[in-house]
Amino acid sequence: MQTLKLIWNGLAVAAVLFMVWSVVQAFQEMSTPPPAPTTTVETQIIEAVRRVNKQIFIEHYAGVEVRHLDAPGGWAAFLRNLGVRQEFLVLIRGRVPAGIDLSQLRSEDIWVSSDGRRAQITLPPPQVFTEQVSLDLANSRVIENTDFCPGFICPRTNLESFFQAVDAEAKAALVQAAIEAGILSQAARDAEAYYTQLLNSLGIAEVRVIVRGYGGG
Repeated sequence: MQTLKLIWNGLAVAAVLFMVWSVVQAFQEMSTPPPAPTTTVETQIIEAVRRVNKQIFIEHYAGVEVRHLDAPGGWAAFLRNLGVRQEFLVLIRGRVPAGIDLSQLRSEDIWVSSDGRRAQITLPPPQVFTEQVSLDLANSRVIENTDFCPGFICPRTNLESFFQAVDAEAKAALVQAAIEAGILSQAARDAEAYYTQLLNSLGIAEVRVIVRGYGGG
């Protein structure tokens, strides 16, 4: 009988100790903050670069000559051989922006030393942002206007209609002129200087910026 009593007392003590241990464990889990998500230095740099979101580094302003010819069509097409035509030669000015598309930047494009004092970032090649090319029609002008076509055959073409007709051609010519003038090389140099300064401001002492296709990238 005495032995049975000791067994029950032992079980009761064990149950109490288990309850105390469970309460302590629960309290520790509640008071311990969840581990913070781990982020690499490379990820932090990419986030900093994209947060700045500086994509346009240079804007080329130039003028190109665009020639547009209107000649009779349909039943009057034979008149072309007689020199019946309207011809415009216009100097069209505009702006062409170029820079780096940061959406192409990947985590593997960034290397950081173990002590965090040296870093290398490889940027995508510079490109012309063709969708942002704009014409400066206010400073464009007609150079030549040759009209050998009667009004009842060739409708009078005002300058606004002419600009609409040659919009795509003029923008393409401006882009080509900007590329020939070295806009992509200049954008690469500007990007290298800008991001070197940016990474230096993040506390990285030695920075190497490579632009793909330029400077050995």
